[in-house]
Amino acid sequence: MSEASAGADTVSIRVLLVDDHTVMRAGTRRILEDEPDIEVVGEAGDGIEALRLTDALVPDVIALDIGMPGMDGIRMCHALQQRSHAPRVLILTGHDKEGYVRALHQLGVQGYLLKSAGPDELVQAIRAIYAGEEVFSSGIARFLRQDGASGAPRLTRKEREMLAAVAQGRRNHEIAAEQSITLNTVEFHMRNLFMKLGATSRADAVMRAQRLGWIDLPDTQE
Repeated sequence: MSEASAGADTVSIRVLLVDDHTVMRAGTRRILEDEPDIEVVGEAGDGIEALRLTDALVPDVIALDIGMPGMDGIRMCHALQQRSHAPRVLILTGHDKEGYVRALHQLGVQGYLLKSAGPDELVQAIRAIYAGEEVFSSGIARFLRQDGASGAPRLTRKEREMLAAVAQGRRNHEIAAEQSITLNTVEFHMRNLFMKLGATSRADAVMRAQRLGWIDLPDTQE
């Protein structure tokens, strides 16, 4: 079981699993049910059933595959856009094509993980998405590094905090202690930060941030 970032009295993150492969859903459920702050509230094998369960169960996060019969993941995301209080969406798929990634990002999905991701990465992704951050699997983030005409990667608030700490020479264990979070959580955000910057080391990340003029990352950047 991975480390939970919240206490036992924290309200559970309600998750709906949507995948047409029963074995995949069962494996994902087993991983998530070990976490004290995550509750799997339902499962669906296609988008039509998933939309019905979304309305009935009101999940916080939907872990959604792309290729499904009836209504696939892309069409389901279109439908979710019409809801005033849509849940956050984590794409969990074997498809790593740029077209899928860009289309789904434009539809507002907050995360995109490949099914090859490890259990800890999946759990951390659900927590991060629930907290309002974006998470993209290794090899996927490269498609989204360029943020519009500015040419700058779009970082979450937590990733900006990580970058500022790296620039100050903080090591991962020091950042964890200072921010009262687990070392696993720090490493998770660091991986996303390095992928978005295209950095291969801490020094490289700082150098790239300096080129972008990010000596002190502003709190207002989103």
